[in-house]
Amino acid sequence: MRIRASLAAVLALVGFLTLVASNGVKQAKRGAESRRAGLVRLIHARQDEVDSLGKQLVRLRTDVATARRRLSASSADEARRLHDVQTWAGATRMAGPGLEIRLADSRRPAKTEADRESLSVHDVDLQLVVNALWAAGAEAVAVNGQRLVSTSPIRAAGETITVNFRPLVPPYKVEAIGADRRKFSGSVVAQHFRQWVADYGLGFSLRSKKKIVVPAYAGTLQLSSARPADPAPATPGGR
Repeated sequence: MRIRASLAAVLALVGFLTLVASNGVKQAKRGAESRRAGLVRLIHARQDEVDSLGKQLVRLRTDVATARRRLSASSADEARRLHDVQTWAGATRMAGPGLEIRLADSRRPAKTEADRESLSVHDVDLQLVVNALWAAGAEAVAVNGQRLVSTSPIRAAGETITVNFRPLVPPYKVEAIGADRRKFSGSVVAQHFRQWVADYGLGFSLRSKKKIVVPAYAGTLQLSSARPADPAPATPGGR
């Protein structure tokens, strides 16, 4: 009887300790999930703030550009020059005919790490497509609504692709105003992607559009170099 009583006591103690440990694990898991959810909410909140500030920056730049045009209204050459500079810098919204390219990860299941790499769209892939569009005559390019300028980085941050330091969510939509479809379709990049569609099931589509809207660049434009503008030729009878 003593042995049975001792065994029952040991089993009861083991059961109690197991229950305590299980509750501790569940509480720790709940705490981790709660912290993770809090971090996700914080990231989304900060992302919304950045989006709002970016839109406000674009509106302010538009107001400044309008004010400058009014001040330079007396000189058509100055107004035209200002518009050209803003267009080249990507500081103004543009619209016109062009190409829309969509890239997406493959839907095939990845069995190994090498498979996962082959079945995903990478930052280098976006770089190749964008460069091919510039070579095809693109005048303005945006990736998922992010306007590209001469200093725009397309990089990978872990498994996330960023443009202008803003994280993108796949699928990826690349829009280019003025790009020639025939030139892009005949590029080595387009040929590679068509092969990767067949080999790995990557998403790749190309279509022409009569109107594409590329927003103004919402980041900070920093002046790193400058040179004096060529003096305008004197008009007859002018000073």
